[in-house]
Amino acid sequence: MAAVVVVIAGLLHAWRNTNVLTADRLCGDLVSAEKADAVLPGSGRLDAEGDGLDDDDLTDTTCRVEKSSVVLGSGESGLSVRLWGVRGYDPLTFDEEPYPPGASYFTGEVTGGVNAYKAWVMLPEKCWTDRPVVAEFSVDEPAADRTAFAALATDTARTVAARTQCGDLTEKPGTLVSPRSDAARPVSEGQVCGLDGLTVAGQVPAGTKVLEEGQKAPTDLWFCKLTLDDETSGFVRGDGFMKYTATRDPLLIAALRKFPGTAEATAPDGRKAEKVDKGVGFILPCADGGSLYLAEDSGLQYLEASKRHEDLPKRDAYIAPFMKAATKTFGCAAPAAD
Repeated sequence: MAAVVVVIAGLLHAWRNTNVLTADRLCGDLVSAEKADAVLPGSGRLDAEGDGLDDDDLTDTTCRVEKSSVVLGSGESGLSVRLWGVRGYDPLTFDEEPYPPGASYFTGEVTGGVNAYKAWVMLPEKCWTDRPVVAEFSVDEPAADRTAFAALATDTARTVAARTQCGDLTEKPGTLVSPRSDAARPVSEGQVCGLDGLTVAGQVPAGTKVLEEGQKAPTDLWFCKLTLDDETSGFVRGDGFMKYTATRDPLLIAALRKFPGTAEATAPDGRKAEKVDKGVGFILPCADGGSLYLAEDSGLQYLEASKRHEDLPKRDAYIAPFMKAATKTFGCAAPAAD
């Protein structure tokens, strides 16, 4: 009898504190239990709420995975999964911040991004509804491993695409392109944000130190944020002075083109282009047959500085120098005139 009690107690412990008795896949078989366990910190049992794909509307699919244990000090952590239709540039956002230089990105056969709390993968174009569809993942506690988080996101998106027969994705993401450094660093004059010829001379208040953070240029998906190292603080400083985006990823550019606000326009360098959302950015044609999306936006530091320094250039004066430097760095020469 005592032996039976010990066995039952052992089984209860295994059920409540480990994944020995947990199914291999959760959320209607969309999410790998092994990969979710690798992302969520700590030890414990995985439990999920969610029935998998919504047959009527793919973008109504949601799921919640939680890890918990009765072991003292183990704590709880959770993962939320959803499929949603987005505006073209929404996949680039992290916590409502459209220029996330602290994130890592992967492109190629699978396009996505990841930071400590969020990951996303864009589904193949055949999976889209009236909008591009993205698989988005968020965690309550910082992910234990960004590479593991990207692998979980890719595996789930691959399963969704296979189940709905709308495309093939690889099992693993490509190499993650991370920020150049963990913290903002002083700019190099004439090479601001790693862009050939970009300068801050005459573009910021005289004598102000400027910091930059973001990925090394060029890469398929790139961000950079400039911050004035001045007396501003809090949300104003966090929003930065000027923010830049660039991508040559074909899937992201297709998503940008799908946004209703995208229309034909003339870029600052005179070439015919497509303007996204009436001013968010431009999709430029390149001489090699590809395209380059470039966007520039001012932060709250610029707004504050413009109030105190009347000689600061107008906001529109920043876009042309950025595009000139970015098209050179990213290898997007203008096509020959017709």
